[in-house]
Amino acid sequence: MKLGCSYFGNRILRHLAQDMKTLANQGFNFIVHTFSEFDLMFHKGNMKDIVSVTHDAGHEVHLDPWGIGNVFGGEPFSNFAAQNIFTGCQELDDGKPAPFACPNNPLFRDYMKGWIDAVAQSGADFAFWDEPHFHNPAFLGGRPGRWGCRCSFCQKLYMESRSAPMPKEEADDVKAFKRECLREFVGKLTKWAHEAGLKNALCVPPHLGVNEVREHWSLYTDVPHLSILGTDPYWMWQKKPVAMVGEYAVELKKLCDEANLEPQLWIQNCRIEKGREDEIARAVELAWEAGIKNLATWGIEGCANESWITCDDPPKAWEILVDSFRKWGQSVK
Repeated sequence: MKLGCSYFGNRILRHLAQDMKTLANQGFNFIVHTFSEFDLMFHKGNMKDIVSVTHDAGHEVHLDPWGIGNVFGGEPFSNFAAQNIFTGCQELDDGKPAPFACPNNPLFRDYMKGWIDAVAQSGADFAFWDEPHFHNPAFLGGRPGRWGCRCSFCQKLYMESRSAPMPKEEADDVKAFKRECLREFVGKLTKWAHEAGLKNALCVPPHLGVNEVREHWSLYTDVPHLSILGTDPYWMWQKKPVAMVGEYAVELKKLCDEANLEPQLWIQNCRIEKGREDEIARAVELAWEAGIKNLATWGIEGCANESWITCDDPPKAWEILVDSFRKWGQSVK
């Protein structure tokens, strides 16, 4: 049983070292550390120490390109986007740039090569590719009612693949093209990470209905050098019943079994509403019933260190999560 936890917001080594020991005692055996643009600029040395201390506590280490370029999941602002708004970012359908790096832009791809090199030098085990995406109109600089990307690189690739100009409307074929671009982008990342000595894990969001995700997720099953394919059905975040966790877990397990990949399911431990903490235990149980034995949670201690996503009662949410993970982890031993 693999049990993981995301860890962010702390770069003070003595506090982190104690947290790593505590997490190990609670039954966790891998940690997803965030490695943002800020870390890349100012904490590269600290990240080496963080990886070393995490290993010393007995954990496998995954590093997450948290919010980088606003292309990967996470709240950090993107300096890359700020510095390269006209040269490295996505262009929306109104012809204006948005602060999201374009996955097809060579400038951003070179930046990601630098991030991969830093991750490899840190001594981490995995690169964790967290929800790569194009422009999101509802988050961090996204503009409602607009879509992207229609930059020169995307339009050229569309013409090459479709033998037609890219429409100004986000038709179904444009959406399919964007999914293909993300798959190709992820394929480059996993190849470069493998060449740097890293393993690869990918988390794809469950933003489509459970009857549609197979088509979307299956694009990634033949990504080179991918070991783990995961998703994060945060039911309370999406205002859905906890039963959705089981539905997505079943589909993920089937797909990964067919592709010989390890399925990973993320359990919500953020924005848990007071009085509904017991649903966390049910979510873990549903994942287990689906046959998934690689579970992770976002994030440590009910995300009490980030008020925007903290649980209403972080200690209770965390206690139930830890107890549930321990229960299923011990059942495997």
